[in-house]
Amino acid sequence: MYTLSSKHMTYSLNEQGLVTSIVNGYSGHEYCIIPGETFKLIYKEDDCEERPIFGSLQTPSIRIDGNVMTVMYDKLVSDNRTLDISLTIRYELSGDTLTTGYTIKNNSDVLVAEFQFSPVSGIQSLNGNPKEDYVMWPANLGAKIANPAFTDLSTMSGFRKYERHDFLHTDLDKLYPGHATMQFYVLCNDSEGIYVGSHDKTHQTTGIHVERRVKDNTLRLGIIKYPFAEPGEEYISEPIVYAMLDGDWHLGSKIYRKWIEEECGWRAPTRPEWAQEFQGWLRCIFRTHHGEYNWTYKDIPRLFDQVKEVGLNTLFVLGWPKGGFARMWPDYIADPRQGGEEELKKAIDYVHSKGGKLIMFLSYFLIDRNSDFYKNEDGKECLIKDIWGYEYPFRETYCGEGTYRKLPNQPMPMLGACPGSDAWQEKMKKSADYCLNLGCDGVLYDLGGLAPFFCFAEGHDHEKPNFSHASKAKRFAELRETVKRHGDERIILQEHCVDIFAQSMDIVQPSGFGNIRKNVKAYEFMRYTFPEIVMTNREMGQDDSNYLDNVNCTFVYGVAFDMTIYRCCGDLHDVPKYAEYMSRIIALRKQYAKYFFGGRFVDTDGIAASSESFLYKGYLAKDGSLGVAVWNWSKGDDVVTYTNKETGKNVAVSLKKDEVTFVELS
Repeated sequence: MYTLSSKHMTYSLNEQGLVTSIVNGYSGHEYCIIPGETFKLIYKEDDCEERPIFGSLQTPSIRIDGNVMTVMYDKLVSDNRTLDISLTIRYELSGDTLTTGYTIKNNSDVLVAEFQFSPVSGIQSLNGNPKEDYVMWPANLGAKIANPAFTDLSTMSGFRKYERHDFLHTDLDKLYPGHATMQFYVLCNDSEGIYVGSHDKTHQTTGIHVERRVKDNTLRLGIIKYPFAEPGEEYISEPIVYAMLDGDWHLGSKIYRKWIEEECGWRAPTRPEWAQEFQGWLRCIFRTHHGEYNWTYKDIPRLFDQVKEVGLNTLFVLGWPKGGFARMWPDYIADPRQGGEEELKKAIDYVHSKGGKLIMFLSYFLIDRNSDFYKNEDGKECLIKDIWGYEYPFRETYCGEGTYRKLPNQPMPMLGACPGSDAWQEKMKKSADYCLNLGCDGVLYDLGGLAPFFCFAEGHDHEKPNFSHASKAKRFAELRETVKRHGDERIILQEHCVDIFAQSMDIVQPSGFGNIRKNVKAYEFMRYTFPEIVMTNREMGQDDSNYLDNVNCTFVYGVAFDMTIYRCCGDLHDVPKYAEYMSRIIALRKQYAKYFFGGRFVDTDGIAASSESFLYKGYLAKDGSLGVAVWNWSKGDDVVTYTNKETGKNVAVSLKKDEVTFVELS
């Protein structure tokens, strides 16, 4: 047995290199119930693309020097064959934190494509009751996966049956930076947990990974890297950190936030006052995917007057270019049939005369085969090439009243652009300049935070496909500079919310909003870790159905309204119940502006509640005042007392079903 031990953590491997003990020194609980495998290597050989090497079938040499354990594999065995691939794994224990990393030297004739590293494994429960455990997972704004050791995790990742070896293991998998919005997660209950963080400053594609073994319902907590190490190459990992927590996931968020600030230089953007106090927008598609006109530029004044009526101040226009929505992208040119450039400028001037703002849509990812840009040399050079050597298609068809385009045909194919392409970056800059010269107040880059697709094309800024999105954060910073050259009051926005991209965005439009009553939603994960991000309640304003829940959730979580009425084909007069209630809530939010817009979302930190029957979230103002947004989402009227843990101040809150309020605890 080989053991690293400190006051707050004990970590042991056996002679095979399997995990045999993981003790949280804060709670005294042993987490490891069976010997756990620490790695799985995937290599490609000829036309066999996913050959595994299992850590449990290897024989290492192990040594300990002080608080450092080194595990060395001179060669690796696969299917009774020995490959000249060496692997060295390093573990360093300091306090409650185990910092790990590895080096792979590929002296074989195969391609080392993937390395699944899970040095914390063999876990079924933290305290002996797995029903109390959950994973705080960085899918979109956050997900809470209950009882993970006894849950079919693959269904949470979008896998269909037969697509994976789900008779052996079911997995949580997301790729960062993209659909995994942060590169850490936490397995915890309400009093203890394990932080798992990829402390990788390179922004290479990273798999956030939890694997559940079906045979014994145990978990492996891992991080996946994609070395693509050719024969003769070496891959050195960035640090992967495991920390024992004396509390729940909030402690993990603080670890990650400290790291990303100190090591990556993450800083919240400085945005104009109107964006900091952003209440939301009406989002409208002017010309649809199928060529129909909902509005033209002459309708902008009327639409903006509706916006002002309900307390909003911004109109967000899509389908404004010639060709309409999802057509001819990225040839962004004002549409003569909607009124042309002069009519559009005139409409924007009207919005400004009323003190309002207008945002214009651009796609950061999609290229239409019929666009002039695609037909020229730059358009071809920009494209992602997938592992099979093909262009990456993105297919969707929006339809109106008809069926003939949708049902008997494949979805309309467009092509994906690689962020590592210099030509694409220049096109995005020029497109922003065009919109801003028309007078708009900002541009939103749609599909800006998609999954980091591997790109195998040559001529881009990435030598390896796993680095195809590594420069994307820098690219967005450059786009921010482009926008700000038109004035500090102009803003840049993005669809999706990813931590390293959001530092360049004044406002983000995240995915993942929906029915908060479903336990899997955990918006507080991203909101607490990065409270400075200004975001919308993406697609929670489509019609009058469930409007109370949607507005109340938006209020409690302190985000802005994204009014996408009838899939962006309706206006505010189509949702009278939502509009009237939203207007009242906006007024309430303005009453407590120092908390919502000048303060910091703190979730439940510093607050005690006499009952959990209300949903509540705390806000800390710059002057130190603590306030709580409260929503009675229970089945009946109730009274709950909230206490400021620091000062002891109590406030009893009486609410009827579906009511919200804000109370000050300082």
